[in-house]
Amino acid sequence: MTFGVLVAATAGDAFLAGQVSYVVALGGTGLVASFLYFVIALGKLTINVLNTYGGFMSMVTGISGFRGQRVLSPRGRAAYIAAIMVAGTAVALLGKDTFLTSFKDFLLFLLTFFTPWSAINLVDYYLISRERYDIPALSDPDGRYGAWRWDALAVYAVGIAVQLPFLVTHFYTGPLVAPLGGADISWVVGLAVPALLYWLLARRDTSHIPDRTLLPPA
Repeated sequence: MTFGVLVAATAGDAFLAGQVSYVVALGGTGLVASFLYFVIALGKLTINVLNTYGGFMSMVTGISGFRGQRVLSPRGRAAYIAAIMVAGTAVALLGKDTFLTSFKDFLLFLLTFFTPWSAINLVDYYLISRERYDIPALSDPDGRYGAWRWDALAVYAVGIAVQLPFLVTHFYTGPLVAPLGGADISWVVGLAVPALLYWLLARRDTSHIPDRTLLPPA
């Protein structure tokens, strides 16, 4: 990465026109060029394997949580991985001409959903449950926590909605952005409002909180 930064800083627009070809050309046409191309290809392969693994774990965790499925066959794993690779390739091809803009909007889109989720979890962990959880019951729909925490889900939905007037992306800009001079403070609102609402709602009933943290049996 340090090498890439130095090359981009010294090459200017020539680097932006074709990053891989420019770096490989620095090694001429011999062994050095082959080595540079191999390093770039290996880096791409490594990071995409990690990305595929992350997507696979997220999908399997979500789906198996609803289905109560604890074991996934090799054929099922291959199907999930193939679907992720096809979807990732399609998204990459569609966004290749505006990658930086699309990637920035994607990160802001994720932040809009992660911010209220983080606020609810932090408030519950430190102020409501005070670090005391029944770990086995977290995955038991018939346990002390139940299948759904409707108060938390309602606060989460509100947390997403209150950010929209303050959000700045290339495909959507909230109506309150201009009065603020173009500043995006959606993440501040997305932290403060859900944190306060969840604290007010969750503190009314703490009967589901154990006296101490309960771990799975050894």
